[in-house]
Amino acid sequence: MAAEKVLVLNATGKVGRNVCRALKEAGFEVFGTSRSPQNKLGQMGVEAVVCNYTVRADLDRALAQSGAKKIFVITDFFAAAKSSSTVEFEQGKAAIDAAKAAGVNHLVFMSVADAEFFDAHVTHLKAKVALEAYLKQSGIPFSILRPCAFFENLDDASNWNPLKKGRVKFLSLKHCKYVATYDIGRAAAVQFQNPEAWLGKTLDVIGWEGDLQQVAQALSKVSGAPVKASLAMPVFLRRLFLKDIHHMFLYYEEQHGPRGTPQAFKRVVPDALSAEDWFRFIGHYANGERIVP
Repeated sequence: MAAEKVLVLNATGKVGRNVCRALKEAGFEVFGTSRSPQNKLGQMGVEAVVCNYTVRADLDRALAQSGAKKIFVITDFFAAAKSSSTVEFEQGKAAIDAAKAAGVNHLVFMSVADAEFFDAHVTHLKAKVALEAYLKQSGIPFSILRPCAFFENLDDASNWNPLKKGRVKFLSLKHCKYVATYDIGRAAAVQFQNPEAWLGKTLDVIGWEGDLQQVAQALSKVSGAPVKASLAMPVFLRRLFLKDIHHMFLYYEEQHGPRGTPQAFKRVVPDALSAEDWFRFIGHYANGERIVP
């Protein structure tokens, strides 16, 4: 029996790469969009489709070229939408409309856990809430994944936070709920494989929880070296320069959001990655040095 085809949008991004990996491991034939023909998707066993995933005509062509009847939809507020929730909504709408026109039988949309409960200052989540509503009204078969903070933010050189030996930094020292982007892909695989159980439903994707000191302890245990936990920037600077993100963290810190739990997610993905697991999973610091000697 031929493997089912899945098209992953923004397949070369932080989330997309690991979603492709997880879907490939689950037995799907995976196609991934890339704006450039120069990409590394082929090395992962993923068939690259040159496509600007924010453009409707490109999406129509990508769906036709791949023949996929399943699609994983990601929208990107900060980069692709240039920090405009209006633009992000239009990009997500184009993906939903293209999927419907192509007769897609299952669309998995990546939203954000508790997106509707953050205050009005958290503008980068407004489009996610609106797109969930649009998707539910579209008539297309769908399910929704709602992840929390990514472990990958602990090793994010593009945002001046590369993971270095002996130190781990984040924008909060307090208790937070985390997930590996790989587990977003594994959750998508579960939903694609079991449509009768998941169509029309939503899943909070939360793999582990703890404060930054516990993250540091996890890295120390994996690496065998002492690790110091510290803020990536002082809170007053976070409030001054990252107002949107600051208010998101206030929800994490003061209201202990999101409401979902790792225990609930592990009923779906039993071996969801903990902090220790994630450091072993990535395997190296930002400079390429191995975490486990």
